[in-house]
Amino acid sequence: MKFCSIEHMDEVKRRTNSDEEYLRLAKGENESYTLVIKAEPEKGITENRMVGAKMVDGEMAEVWEGERETDFTLIAPYGVWVDILTGNLSAAKAVSLRRLKIKGNFIKLLKASRSTDRWVEILRSIPTEFESEYSKFDMPGEA
Repeated sequence: MKFCSIEHMDEVKRRTNSDEEYLRLAKGENESYTLVIKAEPEKGITENRMVGAKMVDGEMAEVWEGERETDFTLIAPYGVWVDILTGNLSAAKAVSLRRLKIKGNFIKLLKASRSTDRWVEILRSIPTEFESEYSKFDMPGEA
């Protein structure tokens, strides 16, 4: 599945909502998120992309493509997202290095760090196709 496509996001939702460990860690989370994947024209990624999700009591209630007002916005170049998904960079380190920028209540987001770490593990289990020169990092995922 192509990274950030609606098909990819639907699979993210399916796997997130079926992961008992994630649901336990995320119980009570009721926020919405926009992920902004910034273009890198010099690397063949010519357009910014936005996807989002709304959480209700830790479950992913809705996913979408495009811009919406949300509680949190996470912004990074395409390559940073690839690094996070492939395990070359943790989300926490990306934030501390200012490669991943966050808009929203940072303290509240920090409280969800354990569920976020589990969520990234779930994302890594999804077959994912990256674009342009990042295609060499395609992830086979797990059934």
